[in-house]
Amino acid sequence: MPGNRQPRVRSGNEPRPAPAMEPEGRGAWAHSRAAFDRLEKLLRCSRCTNILREPVCLGGCEHIFCSNCVSDCIGTGCPVCYTPAWIQDVKINRQLDSMIQLCSKLRNLLHDKKLSGRPTFCG
Repeated sequence: MPGNRQPRVRSGNEPRPAPAMEPEGRGAWAHSRAAFDRLEKLLRCSRCTNILREPVCLGGCEHIFCSNCVSDCIGTGCPVCYTPAWIQDVKINRQLDSMIQLCSKLRNLLHDKKLSGRPTFCG
């Protein structure tokens, strides 16, 4: 009778089922880490190449920098393309800053604390 079946007990000789996600760097975690690493490359300052800190956009060319990295360029030009950069053209990008903060939290979840070469922040 199908209703009277007892649950199957795993013997000690049977291999354990693989976990849904393997944090040792294989499977879904490996794909997540790789995608996250690509995202972090996009979140780097055009000048210091660290993860953006207080990101600002230059209005004339739309290059993005850390606010500290671009402060000496105001009144002269963009350090990447040399388009004139004026104080009224500098825009703080709060949405990008929020995304960077979220990525910082995700990095702690996806990367083992023992990993070296973690991205550095401007500051």
